[in-house]
Amino acid sequence: MKTVHLIQHTHWDREWYFTENDSKIVLYYFMNDLIKHLEEDPSLGPFVLDGQTVVLEDYLQVAPERRDCLQKLIKQGRILIGPWYTQTDFLVVGAESITRNLLLGKADCDQWENYMPIGYVPDSFGQSSQLPMFLQEFGINHAVVWRGWCEHDVASSEFIWKSQSGHRVTTAVLPWGYGCAKWLPDNPEKASAVLPAILEKQARFAHSDQILLPNGNDQSPFEYAVPRMLEQLNKVQNDYYFVKSSFSAFFDALQANSSGLPEFEGELLSSKYMRVHRGIFSTRVDIKLLNAQLEQFVSQQLEPLLAINWRLGLPYPQTAIDNIWRKAMQSHAHDSIGGCNSDRVNSMVKARLKDGLESANQLFDLNMKMLACGIEATQEGKKVIIFNSLPHKRDAQVRITLYTPEKQFCIKDDAGRPCRWQLIHEEKQDMSLIVQELANSTTTTWYRKCEILLEAKDLPSCGYRTFYLLEGENAGFDTPTHIQAENILENEWLKLEIHQGQLTLTDKRSQQHYPNILRLIDGGDAGDNYNYSPPENDWLISSDGHLEQFDCIRALLMDSLMLNWLIPVPQNAMARQEKQANAHLTATMKLSLPHDKAWLDVEITINNTVEDHRIQVEIPTVVQQVFHFADQPFGLIQRENQPAAMKIWRDENWTEAPTTLYPMQSLVMQYDDKKGMCVVTKGLREYEIPANQTDIIRVTLLRSVGWLGQANLTWRPGRASGMVLPSPESQIQGLHHFHFAVLPIDNGQSAQLWRDIEHWRLPAFGYLDSGWSQFKTNPHYIVFPDIYSLLTWDSELHFSTLKKAQNQESLILRGWNPSSETKTYSEPKSNTQIHQVTLSESPCINTDKAAPCTPVSWLIN
Repeated sequence: MKTVHLIQHTHWDREWYFTENDSKIVLYYFMNDLIKHLEEDPSLGPFVLDGQTVVLEDYLQVAPERRDCLQKLIKQGRILIGPWYTQTDFLVVGAESITRNLLLGKADCDQWENYMPIGYVPDSFGQSSQLPMFLQEFGINHAVVWRGWCEHDVASSEFIWKSQSGHRVTTAVLPWGYGCAKWLPDNPEKASAVLPAILEKQARFAHSDQILLPNGNDQSPFEYAVPRMLEQLNKVQNDYYFVKSSFSAFFDALQANSSGLPEFEGELLSSKYMRVHRGIFSTRVDIKLLNAQLEQFVSQQLEPLLAINWRLGLPYPQTAIDNIWRKAMQSHAHDSIGGCNSDRVNSMVKARLKDGLESANQLFDLNMKMLACGIEATQEGKKVIIFNSLPHKRDAQVRITLYTPEKQFCIKDDAGRPCRWQLIHEEKQDMSLIVQELANSTTTTWYRKCEILLEAKDLPSCGYRTFYLLEGENAGFDTPTHIQAENILENEWLKLEIHQGQLTLTDKRSQQHYPNILRLIDGGDAGDNYNYSPPENDWLISSDGHLEQFDCIRALLMDSLMLNWLIPVPQNAMARQEKQANAHLTATMKLSLPHDKAWLDVEITINNTVEDHRIQVEIPTVVQQVFHFADQPFGLIQRENQPAAMKIWRDENWTEAPTTLYPMQSLVMQYDDKKGMCVVTKGLREYEIPANQTDIIRVTLLRSVGWLGQANLTWRPGRASGMVLPSPESQIQGLHHFHFAVLPIDNGQSAQLWRDIEHWRLPAFGYLDSGWSQFKTNPHYIVFPDIYSLLTWDSELHFSTLKKAQNQESLILRGWNPSSETKTYSEPKSNTQIHQVTLSESPCINTDKAAPCTPVSWLIN
């Protein structure tokens, strides 16, 4: 006899085709009903509250008076909560965001005095291979997931899931989703007519006689009559024994009644039984870019600044930081960050991210001001603080904005030596618009707003160095900027040439040429917010032959090519079908070659005025491999260029094609032992390996569609995903700016390549202590040195964050192994006690080796 574990639950989308305002009102009545039935009948429960504590937060906003009764039910284990704060995406969202999601979710659970120790992920659009690592780092040994699995991955729906780091969790898949047993009849006779088919499907891939039966659905009310109905069924049939259960009880029974679970290592992106919606990686790219900007700014600039200021004696605004993360994570749910929502919801997702960025920027400005205020100057002039978050020393070219009334200025280091700089951009600035003291002035104070590139030498690790702006003084060297009609950029390592509108990059180390690099490709998109779909008769148009103008800028630290494209394209899907190029795309490229680095910096601005299309940029790798690499949260993953399942998906009636559209955090590379190419992006999350050109990487810049969901797409046959609703704002008209770098590879995954990648991802940053600011503050009277380093950790691991510990008067330093090889590292050098902890900030055994895809966290007392 099979034991059927009834899991009563609801799946709570905070927003989708409805807003969070809608869901909070529905939640009020849902929770009141749930609490009422649980209080009236002590035999009912447990009930799974979707694994996310934000639901409790939302409910208490509209029903604060229910906290005590809710707390009682949670402590009794009759309402199961956590461990997540929100039901996050795992493929588009960053590693620190996933970490903070569990960290804050678990902190919420501690306040409620109970939690569900299950990595419950019922609806994420595919599963990262890093999920076992995240869960184990928080002491969670079991996972329950839905989308992304099929028997081609692993034969049974229960298995041991291993990450590359060696972490393992026992995993159960819901093959037919969390709603496969929703809305069951409360009459045993009627239920017995529908349950056998459901249970037969649930048992099809089960490893044992223990079967999960999830009873609930989207915003679905508590089906309180089902447990009693199943008790009656137990009396009249012998095929199944129904038990009111929980996921923890199911795993206990699985362990007791089965052995030899199969093992699996890798990500779960199969779409045989459920859609994973591969198009979401590039839907609403404006939201993706904004989220990436917020994630990196907070974890790698703001938090390190706050950590150093705290160590120097200034307060650490922990709650303010937590609130920024909570704002971000409320936009990280699978639908929210995926952009597969109504236009109204997408505007709210974007607004939350903007709110978080505004708060983060204000914290940054005030803390930079407080730091500068306390620094004891050793030279004349206004202080310019250059900050290096990385735990190793570095030389850097730093972009910084200066405001000065003078035509000339000089910047010196703390020893009084002039520093080289290059003017990037200049404009006039009315200072009354940005300085509080001048806001009510009757006269206009005009300054030069100068964006410069400063050559900053010997920046201390996890610290800062003070430079000095002397206004009215000669720079101390020639600062030429020549605009010429030349077609070559070149430094010690790379050479870029433009000939007849086509670009060729040469790696001078290997003499390898990369022709037709950075070609723009515009094609149709007949899909929706969930999926890219190629039109039946697509018309691909490249930027070849459409270069309008180019200029070469020669300067002191970096040379650039400015290219302007005017590409004739169809205005919409109808025009593309009729092969009418009745509109134009304007694109500007700024290609910059620093004099001291082996990378080409690429900035592309596109004015999107057309609809129903997708724009990609091509990067040749000139490599004949059947696989490539991309980054994932805290790691790197190897993927096949062409999924084998593309040959069978139609014959097996998959719900969606397993296309060559893949997610990345920021990086994709393909190489052999002599050559190859790496692309590192700021916020772009999707790339493609074309089926007939496997030596090319196409990075998706944007796609424009006008529907939330549509039926019968080429690569997604059948019903519409979501709702068939127009979403004209998903055509994302207007200006869009994209930033990435290309790094030719001459020696595989070398230490130098990874160091260059890290330096491009996280530039040093600066602040001018002008004496003016948007808001006035009182002085703190604490004195700081003009050069400071908190610690040094000179390893091959990449920096993730430096922050205050969540519940201790200590700091957390975190790095991770970005490569495919195990790395050995030493302990960070600090003048205080230090030991290793997990992502949950719990003590663990100190080691000196990091396997691939492994984060390493240190607690600094």
